[in-house]
Amino acid sequence: MRFIQINPGRLLTVLCLAALGSVAFMSVACCKNKTAERPSVLNRKVAQDNFNYTGSDYKGNYIWGGAMNLAWNELTDNIVKEPIRLRTDNKQTLAMLEMLNNPVISTADLDEASYYVKSGFGPATQDRINKECRAKFPSKTFDDLDYDLGDYDIISYAYFLKEIEYAIAFEKRDVDFDGQMVKGFGANENSYKNIYILEYKDKDNFLVSIKLKDSKDQIFLGKGYPMERPDAIVAKLRALAPAQNNAEYTLGTLMGDSDVFMAPALSLSYERDYEEMLQKVLENRIGGREYFIDVMKEKIKFDMDEKGARVENEAVIVARLTSVGPGQDKRKIMMLDKPYWVLMKRFDSANPYFILGVNNREFMQKAE
Repeated sequence: MRFIQINPGRLLTVLCLAALGSVAFMSVACCKNKTAERPSVLNRKVAQDNFNYTGSDYKGNYIWGGAMNLAWNELTDNIVKEPIRLRTDNKQTLAMLEMLNNPVISTADLDEASYYVKSGFGPATQDRINKECRAKFPSKTFDDLDYDLGDYDIISYAYFLKEIEYAIAFEKRDVDFDGQMVKGFGANENSYKNIYILEYKDKDNFLVSIKLKDSKDQIFLGKGYPMERPDAIVAKLRALAPAQNNAEYTLGTLMGDSDVFMAPALSLSYERDYEEMLQKVLENRIGGREYFIDVMKEKIKFDMDEKGARVENEAVIVARLTSVGPGQDKRKIMMLDKPYWVLMKRFDSANPYFILGVNNREFMQKAE
């Protein structure tokens, strides 16, 4: 018998990362029928050794979402039309710039129905973004943009929404996480058919996927991988769940009906300002004018329960003109009761668009 219990840890990663204690991967795949993309200034083909995830710490958890990459790519391709350069010797800024100019995700890793991107000048572009994005995504929960823009000010925007349902709903139950009971869910005599095992060493080190109603999307949960190493968990994901041509192909082996799977329910809302990038002047001239980054903000919402998961991610960049500038039990135990990772990607891409490293109970509800 194997126990598969995910235990959220102290580091939260949105879009895909690794953890010391446990790891949960949510991954969403992308169909081949994609709309043609305009040529990109930046290299959209992500190398196997590219781990430029710009995630941050949130309440002791690691979180990363792909929207800022999309907004930066859009700004680069549509407005600047060459890799962005900044006038600074700040090491943090230059490190972030290098990662953004060598992105780990682009629209090629997503299905067209899940995202919206646009860039342009002035309030008219902002108005179009608000109208068009709301029309495409009526369930969008983020407020409309309301920046005071001049006619020559630049705005670049990206929005991503993915809602997934498990093939069979799990059973609500209280589960243990780090010694305390929290609300969660587990597999029963029917829903165990959702769980496929990609790697299982023991109850504290495993990687599983959950079967979804839409097989073009994928979600993975992993426990026992270094929580401080998002690159390690992404490398593991790329190795065990590479891009596929057939969305119906099943990765891993089906969980046994006597095995155990349990996981906490999660809910979070996060906002981030890329402070190291603010007030930095672009060395690139745009229409002969000089600009500085005034706004670089990202929002992420993530929920996961017994029925499925939802990730919502938004990023906006505003640039303004400047004159200045081992036991006997044979069951596989897969209980997410320690730090773990959640990653999401499309089936035909090896690159996640969402990573969540769960290190603590900040996004869980205490069991009654």
